[in-house]
Amino acid sequence: MTDLRTWTPGRRELVLGGSAGVALGALGLVTAPAQAAGVDTRAQLTAALDAYMATRAGAAGLTVRDNRDGRYFHWRPRTQQTHSAIKVLILITTLKVAQDRGRALTSTQKSLASRMIRFSDNDATNRLITEVTVRRCRIVADQLGMASTTVLGGTDFRSSTWWGHSVSTTRDLVQMMNHVVLGTYLSPGRRAYVRELMADVTSTQTWGLGDGLPSDVHVELKNGWGPRTDGYRLNGVGHVSGRGRNYQMAFLSRSSNGYSYGQTTVNRLSRIVFDALDVPLR
Repeated sequence: MTDLRTWTPGRRELVLGGSAGVALGALGLVTAPAQAAGVDTRAQLTAALDAYMATRAGAAGLTVRDNRDGRYFHWRPRTQQTHSAIKVLILITTLKVAQDRGRALTSTQKSLASRMIRFSDNDATNRLITEVTVRRCRIVADQLGMASTTVLGGTDFRSSTWWGHSVSTTRDLVQMMNHVVLGTYLSPGRRAYVRELMADVTSTQTWGLGDGLPSDVHVELKNGWGPRTDGYRLNGVGHVSGRGRNYQMAFLSRSSNGYSYGQTTVNRLSRIVFDALDVPLR
């Protein structure tokens, strides 16, 4: 199998989960596309993201892998609670267990997986992680190369051991998504199944990577969100293709001004990246 854990980023390595998404245009926040401002190098993209974040409260970071050249871009890399973004790992684990046993998912497992990814159903997630066990999720995370991820398995909502309080990094989440899009850890059919569910997330949960992009751009994503005492968390991971783009991206953010404000922040950060990647970064 392709061991994505051994990938070494090239010269571009910088070491770098509700309600309906807020349309940036309605807020008057969409100006000229990023590339119109000359964003076509790593330094220029960093400067564009820095400039926007300087106008926002809270904190955010992201990682991108551009599949056109295999290189990575990291901006303010973060480590924090994943909330529902960890559901992708739980789905991968469910599929890996079935694959290792030479079985397809049962109709019940498919129903639970669909609810978990498409609608971010926590009860469905509780049932799946209980079935496959947190121990197996941790093994899969390790095999995927998610070296800085701590997977929790509690099913008591927002308890200290709740799976939504698993901790990961933007780099690890992209690494996970690399295996879904490019790897051989799961069979092609199982990888396609993950991507099919992530491409069919309910419209109220497609903010971030999926906000306001042209209709011919294909987005597969899973977001995670929830309050913490020091600010609302809004996270996302996925794959974007079309209009010449082809990349995996993950973002982790903390909004000190609540959910809707944080949504606006991550929507704009994601769009700045999309606009900049009209061609591979130099």
